[in-house]
Amino acid sequence: MAFHGSGGNITGVTSVTTGDYGSSNAIPTITVDANGRISGITTSAITLTAAINANASVGDIGTYGFMQQASGNTVVNPGTSVAGSTLRYSDATGRIDSTTTPSGNWRCMGFDSGAALVNTGTGTGTGTGSGTISGNVEGNTTVQGGKGSGGTVPTDNLNVGGTATINSVTVNSITVNTEVAYSSTLWLRIS
Repeated sequence: MAFHGSGGNITGVTSVTTGDYGSSNAIPTITVDANGRISGITTSAITLTAAINANASVGDIGTYGFMQQASGNTVVNPGTSVAGSTLRYSDATGRIDSTTTPSGNWRCMGFDSGAALVNTGTGTGTGTGSGTISGNVEGNTTVQGGKGSGGTVPTDNLNVGGTATINSVTVNSITVNTEVAYSSTLWLRIS
């Protein structure tokens, strides 16, 4: 026996309830009976395991990367999404891999200040000692206690090649600004 037409008024062939099945965190589970008809549909929660991510390649959707901005000093707050072309992989000290540009779009999973961390320090001190410098000494220099008169002997644009011996050095104040690291944080590839 053959049937023709849409079959729109046929009832009682499945026990499926009208509705949408599946979502961003659940997948539909379909049951088919011995006659090849759908007899039930439910949903099952999506469970992500370490095994799924363990098989992912670097930069795949759903993977994380420790990165910093490629250029600029833009603040990026947690949850903000940016194009991978604006990021570069980095390490925890702020050194950057300037050759690898990640693909897709990434969500900031931390905080990126976009600016370098700078340590500033000032100190004073004095000291004496002696030592030997090897190499070339260049610049405007004054020699104290020169031979003969025992006074100051100007030696503008002095170039000393070889070894020079220093008998006493006094340092009164030093200010140091050291760029320590750029802001790096954890990013999640979302598309």
